[in-house]
This record gives sequence, structure tokens and C-alpha cells, in this order.
Amino acid sequence: MAYYVNRNIKLTWWERIYIPEILRGMYITSRHFFLNLFGFIPYFLGKAKNRTIFTVYYPEQIVEYPVAYRGRPVLAVNENDRLNCVACGLCEAACPAYCIEILPAENSGKQNEVERWPKEFTIDMAICIFCGFCEEACPEEAIFMSNECEFDMLDRKQMKYGIDKLSKTTEELKDRIEFTRQITGKWNY
Repeated sequence: MAYYVNRNIKLTWWERIYIPEILRGMYITSRHFFLNLFGFIPYFLGKAKNRTIFTVYYPEQIVEYPVAYRGRPVLAVNENDRLNCVACGLCEAACPAYCIEILPAENSGKQNEVERWPKEFTIDMAICIFCGFCEEACPEEAIFMSNECEFDMLDRKQMKYGIDKLSKTTEELKDRIEFTRQITGKWNY
């Protein structure tokens, strides 16, 4: 169904100078400004049960992030204490910031449990843009975006995370794993 816009509508003189809309916008902006500036006073005086403004006093209060939040990427470790990653390199290819480096290790023929795994898996958090493309590209459900977003390092060399810092158990990531299964399950590939 096509929509047609009638461009021949004539505005009145009062509508063409936009004064009512400018005044309305200034009223809304100033109302929000003063509510946020003085909104905490009734709460601290005991006259209101809840604060009307949403301010988080960070070190004492921590925000609970939703499941869909894209924090730093982490690697899933299964019940057998092995990474789910098979070092296919799809996450490395999908990364627009080129911050993922994978060095694969192959099976020598003596181990029949896993055919291929990452010998080294590093993500440079200093250049990661938290886009989530690595999570979408992974066919093995091995890399997920966590809810961690705090980095307290002053040296860029410390921001290269290896397998030891990236590993999280599937039990810790179960909410995110279910969320990604629901999202990708809706698409018919």
C-alpha cells in the first residue's frame, strides 16, 4: 500500500513562524532541567519514597544490565573444561576492528576428542568496539558478549586479553546463551 503526502497544505501565518512549537520545546527542556536539578531533594527529606530522577551513585550502586547488553566478549568453557571454540576464524574475519587474533592448534592424531582448538586466542580490548559481530559469526556458540564493561587499566599492553582472562563457564553465561538462541532461532537460514 502506497502512502501519498499532500504537499499542498497551506500553513497559517502563526504556524509558519513556529513560535508555539519553540515555546513548547523550551518548556519541556526547562522542566526536565529543573526536575533533574532539584528532584533529589524530596527523597532526601523523606517526603517521597522513590527518587523521581534516575541517578546511579556508581561505586555504591551498580546497575543491573539487561541480557541483551553487549559488554566485553568472553569465551565459553563447556562442562569438560574445554573451550567450545574450534579456531575456525570466523569471528576474526567478522571483526570490523581487527582486534581478534587466533592461533589454531591441530590434533596430532593421538587425541580423538577434539579435532582443532585455539592455541592462542587474544582480543585487544583497547580497540574492540563491542559490536557483537563475533558472537553472531560463531557457529559453535563459543564467543559471547558479557555484561562486563569496566576496564581499569592505564597501560594498553594490559588490555590484550588471552584465553585465561576470556574464559567463562557456560553456567555463568546461561542467560546470554538462551538469549542468543532465541534471537538466531527466529531467522530461517
